Amino acid sequence: RTPNTQSLNLPDSIEIDSYGGVLVSSDMQTTAPGIYAAGDVVGRPFLASTGMAQAQAAANTIFLDASSVAGECKEGDAACVVDGAAQAGSSFDPASLASNPFAFPTGVWTTPEVATYGVTLEQAKSLELGEEIGEAVALYMECLRGRVFAPDGLLKLVYIKPAGRILGVHICGEAACELVHYGMQLVKSQQTVEDCRNSLYSAVTFHELYKLAADAAFDEAGARKRRAAAGKALAQRNREIRDEAQ
Repeated sequence: RTPNTQSLNLPDSIEIDSYGGVLVSSDMQTTAPGIYAAGDVVGRPFLASTGMAQAQAAANTIFLDASSVAGECKEGDAACVVDGAAQAGSSFDPASLASNPFAFPTGVWTTPEVATYGVTLEQAKSLELGEEIGEAVALYMECLRGRVFAPDGLLKLVYIKPAGRILGVHICGEAACELVHYGMQLVKSQQTVEDCRNSLYSAVTFHELYKLAADAAFDEAGARKRRAAAGKALAQRNREIRDEAQ
């Protein structure tokens, strides 16, 4: 996919990149002072949600004092910067949106759904935070709603040891594209796995997966046993389904 800008008859003062996208700054201003661009016309990631965020960033720049538009991350917070990407929430330029895992949640509406926000284990290690990085996993089969309605899937938390600050949430399974937004708020508000573990979630909901994953961060050996038992139960269930279908 490429931006369709050739037919816009843009003036020479508005520069275009090699893919046909309008070049903009982090406040969405083009190379022509006073002219702004947002959405697909500026290039990746070609999503409605990011296009609206870009438009909001442009409107904020035009109508609000810059000091009143604060980013999500504190200055100098290494956990909000990956591979030189812009700080989360402070920039909606295409380069940031294409490379910054803190810029927005990603969802893939496949079967099962896949969604992610924040960094992977490898990306977190590359931040060189001076602390060990951990990951904790909960299987859908471990929660009651998963066992009954959608047993295939998992939720993973990436966090800093020993403080427990959550840096990434990765989900594959039913309603993943909905569940990821709660994970996004955990990351943005700098919540820890202990905060998540001590929270009370409604029974028979997929949100219990967050608590189960947080529990796994504190009891890795026990979590492995629970996942193994859940995996065996799921395998048995799938065998029974196949036998009934034959």
